[in-house]
Amino acid sequence: MKRRDFLQSGAALAALPLLGRAAAIVPGPAMAGTLHRLTAAGAEDNRATFMPDGRTILFASKRSGKSQIWAMNPDGGDVRRLHVSTANDSGRVAPNADGTRLCFSSDRSGQNGVYVLELAGGRVTPVSDPAFWSFGPTWSSSDLIAFFSRKGGNAINTWTVRPDGSQARQITNQAGESRQPWWSPDGQTLALSADHGTGRFQVWLMNADGSDSRAITTAGSCEQPFWSPDGQRIAISAKIDGPHHRIYIMRSDGAEVRAIGQPEGVENVHPTWSPDGGSIVFTSGSGAAASLQRFDLA
Repeated sequence: MKRRDFLQSGAALAALPLLGRAAAIVPGPAMAGTLHRLTAAGAEDNRATFMPDGRTILFASKRSGKSQIWAMNPDGGDVRRLHVSTANDSGRVAPNADGTRLCFSSDRSGQNGVYVLELAGGRVTPVSDPAFWSFGPTWSSSDLIAFFSRKGGNAINTWTVRPDGSQARQITNQAGESRQPWWSPDGQTLALSADHGTGRFQVWLMNADGSDSRAITTAGSCEQPFWSPDGQRIAISAKIDGPHHRIYIMRSDGAEVRAIGQPEGVENVHPTWSPDGGSIVFTSGSGAAASLQRFDLA
């Protein structure tokens, strides 16, 4: 599929079944492994990511009052605030390839925007247009940041930008929301969720410039894609066969969908893969009841 098809026309949908009528996904057997609770409920701990060396988990939390960037060991120990600000610093926190800088979302300019933090000196640089709400950045191995924003028409669009704020580029332009991008390990492919105005999200893959866009799910509602370190699988949060979002792992072509071990009867969202590919960390529960959990694959 050409980039102009995704950006300017409805042709992307024409090749797919209507999302609400697509055949149901039938997940395979649940994956074997062990579930560990990393944090207690009460602080709205959410949206974890790992530092590149796998020794630190980053997450957003209100345990100090406002939402701030926190860090902990992979076993949940040594919890500490990584960056102190008077704003709400929230959303997924994404490191660059060598772990010296982070991109994150913050309302420090009055509404949510995307910023880059230099860990050594604490310098913070805005990289999104301050006139528009922007959220959920991800940093590629080729040094390109993707995020989603209300800029550019439609409800939400996906953009890319360089870490210094230059070369901002809108790469989606479809009705509804195109959001929650995450880079493949080689920095060449974005996975994101888009609803094209239906309210039901599917996972799309595309090149960094928005070309070669294609859906890899066509049923249920599938969100928050996160690539495995080897680029062979993608973890998602999806409503497939029940009322709550659950964490699933699938192949990078959307096949072989399988659930991981996770709490029942609650929302399980925002999966992140450990750099060694052995664990998935995710948010379980909503609001003040949320906690971070780790599932170690057998």
